[in-house]
Amino acid sequence: MPGRSLQEGIYHRPGERPGRFFGLLFLRAGENCDARRAGERLADLWQLYGGLKEGKVSDLDPVAVPVDGDNLQVLIGLGPSAFELAGAGRAKPDGLLPRQLFQVPAQAGGGSVLPGSGLTYAAEAQPAPLAAIACVQLTADTKLAVDRAIVETWKRLFDLADPETGASDLELSPFYLGIQRSDRRSWIDFHDGLSNMRSDEREAAISIDGRKGEEWIAGGTYLAFLRIAVDLVAWRKLDRRAQELLVGRDKLSGCPIVSTTETGEPVADSGCPVAGTQIWQAPNDPLFSEPPHTADPVVAQSHVQRANHHGEGVGPSGRRFFRQGYEFLEWQAEAPGFRAGLNFVSFQDTPERLMGTLRGEGWLGRVNFGGDPAAQPPGMERLLSVHAAGVFLVPPRRTPERFPGAGVFGL
Repeated sequence: MPGRSLQEGIYHRPGERPGRFFGLLFLRAGENCDARRAGERLADLWQLYGGLKEGKVSDLDPVAVPVDGDNLQVLIGLGPSAFELAGAGRAKPDGLLPRQLFQVPAQAGGGSVLPGSGLTYAAEAQPAPLAAIACVQLTADTKLAVDRAIVETWKRLFDLADPETGASDLELSPFYLGIQRSDRRSWIDFHDGLSNMRSDEREAAISIDGRKGEEWIAGGTYLAFLRIAVDLVAWRKLDRRAQELLVGRDKLSGCPIVSTTETGEPVADSGCPVAGTQIWQAPNDPLFSEPPHTADPVVAQSHVQRANHHGEGVGPSGRRFFRQGYEFLEWQAEAPGFRAGLNFVSFQDTPERLMGTLRGEGWLGRVNFGGDPAAQPPGMERLLSVHAAGVFLVPPRRTPERFPGAGVFGL
């Protein structure tokens, strides 16, 4: 589309891989902040991020810091609250209306993430991302580049605050960090991301067409975020057979499970992977990376079969979406002494692609991860718990806007 394009940080083209390090920060509006003031602060931060890519740190001017190998990429998304600020210049798009959003955690913690879904909030779940006016995704090939951008964001907002009251038009809400694993596996040790859509299919499912009245978001996308913790104690109580049947893949090779024996043992596709290759390498895509249809009722209940229905298209009514995952590990007081999980980030032309998958019967509806919802192995009904969630519009890059989506703030 002339003059418009997807923002950076969406690694959808052939050969592109996300930066190794990830950060997602959330910004909330201060008390009495209107749209124009919030927009001016976002424009200032956007300029700040552009400078960081060139090694410009405000406190060190005119000295530049080295940025070779950083490859910092910055994406901005707008939450529903941005369109509710006084003086907002755009109507809230359909993708940010309540029916397309995650629910707010219960006041005492917990509660359903989405009606019809088997995902629930953790007791410590943060509601802040749902109220944020904006999110900023940071990806880079060095951890310093991501960490520095977060600290510089805080410094800039601190410097712009009222010197007497400390009140700020924008405030840094929670932020989350993650990594891309070089072994292409997750914390449950299985290969991850193998069933993501092929690069030649991605833009059709990512980029918004722009219906009547919403032409201004054409060429943009929607970002949906879930910070998901995994109960590794419960997972390790399952033997390999039970794990493979829940996931739908061979634990060692990553090959899809296609059937079970009379004794219930999982059977992986015998032609996978292609000789001399790893499952995630090109010769295996699309033959084996997308699980083939199975008539076995046990295998059909597995996670990958539920999440990747064979033959499901990327058209407007489809449920396929593009995701990028970044694992995290953080300390916690309770056993096992840490919390491990996934920063789940997806991009789609409408949030309904993801929401339909999470709540659809026969998809991931009613199950927390996989298996029969009426006969879950011990602990698997709460294998995953959500600590934060949100949906954001990612406006297209348009010249000469001061930052993507500036028109929402009357700029």
